[in-house]
Amino acid sequence: MSVRRHGGRVLALSMFVMGACGLIYEYTLGVLGNHLVGTSHEQIFVVIGLMMFSMGVGSALQRALHVDLIDRWLAIELVLGLAGGLSVIGIYAAFVYTASYRLLMYGAASLLGVLIGMEIPLLIRINQRYSSSLSANLSDVLFMDYAGSLAGAMLFAYVLLTRFTMFRIALVLGMVNVGLAAIGIAYFWPLIRRRRLLSTAAGASIVVLIAFMARADPLMATFEQRCFRDPIVASETTEYQHLVVTRRDERVHLYIDGNLQFSSVDERIYHEMLVHLPMIMARARQRVLILGGGDGLALREVLRYGDVEQVVLVDIDPRMTELASTQADLVRLNEGAFHDARVQALEAAGIGATGNTEIWREANEPFELGERSQARLARVSVLNLDADLFLRNAAGLFDVVLIDFPDPTTVETAKLYSRGFYRNVVAHLAPGATVGVQSTSPFHAREVFLCIGETLRAAGLRILRYHQNVPSFGEWGWHLAWLPGPDEKSMRERLGQIRHLPIETTYVTPELLRASVVFGRDRLATGDIRPNTKMRPVILDYHRRAWKSI
Repeated sequence: MSVRRHGGRVLALSMFVMGACGLIYEYTLGVLGNHLVGTSHEQIFVVIGLMMFSMGVGSALQRALHVDLIDRWLAIELVLGLAGGLSVIGIYAAFVYTASYRLLMYGAASLLGVLIGMEIPLLIRINQRYSSSLSANLSDVLFMDYAGSLAGAMLFAYVLLTRFTMFRIALVLGMVNVGLAAIGIAYFWPLIRRRRLLSTAAGASIVVLIAFMARADPLMATFEQRCFRDPIVASETTEYQHLVVTRRDERVHLYIDGNLQFSSVDERIYHEMLVHLPMIMARARQRVLILGGGDGLALREVLRYGDVEQVVLVDIDPRMTELASTQADLVRLNEGAFHDARVQALEAAGIGATGNTEIWREANEPFELGERSQARLARVSVLNLDADLFLRNAAGLFDVVLIDFPDPTTVETAKLYSRGFYRNVVAHLAPGATVGVQSTSPFHAREVFLCIGETLRAAGLRILRYHQNVPSFGEWGWHLAWLPGPDEKSMRERLGQIRHLPIETTYVTPELLRASVVFGRDRLATGDIRPNTKMRPVILDYHRRAWKSI
């Protein structure tokens, strides 16, 4: 009687756990797809959509099950636990050793979706004997499913994603599924026909998952190393991205979500081009804002100017700026740019709800909130928060703004190339200020490059496009932007009059800067290129078309 009396509660709790696990499986495979493809915004949408469709298929397939429903539910739970727990390891292995990992990833998403889709209607049918009516049955099961989904979303976003690797997340989920099946076997023992088979399968499944859990870190290290040419010296998954630093002899590379961010062989070409043209073309350069650039390499170039009084660097990921200030290879490359700055994570309230609070730091002195003081050394503030949030809440004007974000491959990064974002930048420009914008390749991603320029224009800025060959990436481009006043011809004339630079550089020369604004015939013809907006992120489509054609 005790089994029948409390069976509804056990099933409801099972539905809660299944709802949480199902959603986390969707997120895990979606994030894994992003990491493997290189933060392609499509992957998480496709994976989740495919799993949702497969759940519909599963709900239809369960109609063929007519007898031994508890046995069937427990068997499905065991298969889901084993297949889901090993899914990430299998997909990653396929990515490393074969060219067909997408097939396995989509196949795993489909299989898990079918199994999850079979669970819910099966539980509803089993729960009929414990419910007073159909409406009560449906509300009990579906409420616990939706509540579990919410719990799973919170658990994934705030606990699992930043504390466990994708390998371990999947294995933990698998163990939870198998554990749930084991509890069901014990509780519904008198109602189960295939007790020995299900018990043996549960025991074997948990042994397999524990064995892989014990080897998870070495396996991931082996798989990940095979994805990179040089030995990995640092690897970390943060709340926002996956960071990898590799080194062979003096050659250092930084990768974010599998995409190369810089190579020590030629990073000075990129960063000198990004920084020095805006710096020398600005009317003044006392106050400099760097958006992105958490590796400290743009900051290194800015700090070469003796007349810079204040630098504010805004990068959303505190682990990126911490790595750049502690990892020996990155510190050597950025010349200890962060060693005179204290990294502090601030939310919107940290920069003032009214936008009136400014944060200052004297070199080698503690942070303080207050009025600007007279000093000869540059004050450097490093803020770990969303750049868009910073611009909408912070006060103050800047003489130079340097925008050094990754390419717009996701919805999150696309907003940082939008008209609304650039309008927020305009609100922080002092008279005569200049803006330098990383703008991807004008050759490989011409539409993206032109779209960034058109978006800057739509935000009320005038622009001058420039480019240079960076061997690790090929031809690369940037935009110099400024408030209405001087036209493009005037800025070209000013650039033509520069005969020497105010600082020592490794690569850039006045002659090279003058040549960088010259493009081939029709390379800057915009045609029907649209500006990018937050509500219509056309730059994502431009980027997808560009790099898929290579």
